Amino acid sequence: MENFVWDPAQYAHFAGHRARPFVDLTNAVQLAAPRKVFDLGCGPGNMTVTLAQRWPEADITGYDASAEMINDAQQLIEQQQDGTYDNVSFAQQEAASWMPPADTDAIVSNAMFQWVPQHIEVISDWLKALKPGAWFAMQVPGNSIARSHQYIGELAAEEKFSVVADTAYTGETVHSVEEYTHMLLAHGFRPNVWETTYHQVLSGADPVFDWVKGAALRPVLQKLTEHDAANGTTLHDAFVKRYKAEMSDAYPPYVGPDGQEVTVYPFRRIFVVGHKELDYFI
Repeated sequence: MENFVWDPAQYAHFAGHRARPFVDLTNAVQLAAPRKVFDLGCGPGNMTVTLAQRWPEADITGYDASAEMINDAQQLIEQQQDGTYDNVSFAQQEAASWMPPADTDAIVSNAMFQWVPQHIEVISDWLKALKPGAWFAMQVPGNSIARSHQYIGELAAEEKFSVVADTAYTGETVHSVEEYTHMLLAHGFRPNVWETTYHQVLSGADPVFDWVKGAALRPVLQKLTEHDAANGTTLHDAFVKRYKAEMSDAYPPYVGPDGQEVTVYPFRRIFVVGHKELDYFI
């Protein structure tokens, strides 16, 4: 996956919907008073800082590969008034080149590893390094079979849009719940692995496009914009027009009794939580 620029404001547009999986994920980590916690792929940091309220005595660090995301996250710390987040810090860091310190109590990662090819190997190295009693918890989208994601690949496969053929996210990096369960078992972790489909109720014009352009579509749209600027073409607008039309057909709006239109957008997610126990044997 090529490097691309994240837009923290766009990503946070559906902050409420994106927050719920983080809460469901971290609620499964049964730690009363950890000392060292890491959030990998922390984004703009709005969910990382909630861990400071849950674990006020912990040293909490949020890492993200995006400089734009880390800039927004650091502003959260700078703008605080009461010192609530004094135990939280942020830094730019690629997950694949990081290793947890020996005294790590918990690693959480929300909707990041789909962007990391071969992440089973990355996570396995972390699991080996974690001390007995440590926790690992991650969540990744499992929505690659949804029309919102399949159509990205279909458009990118057309000759007209072939410039983004190697950029389109198709979900091939995400593994099955069975594979993630076996990964935890192989490293002495008691697994708690599940999948959930959130039926998200969205409003506004073209809400599915608005959602997907904040993440899965981001690298495609960026590359189209760069290509248009260099070649004087209008591929970006043509791609967006086709995508919006398909999403309107795939996810038609529902008109409620109050006359307001909303769109129900099902989104499947995979949760992988494990606790490293000395006395747990397969």
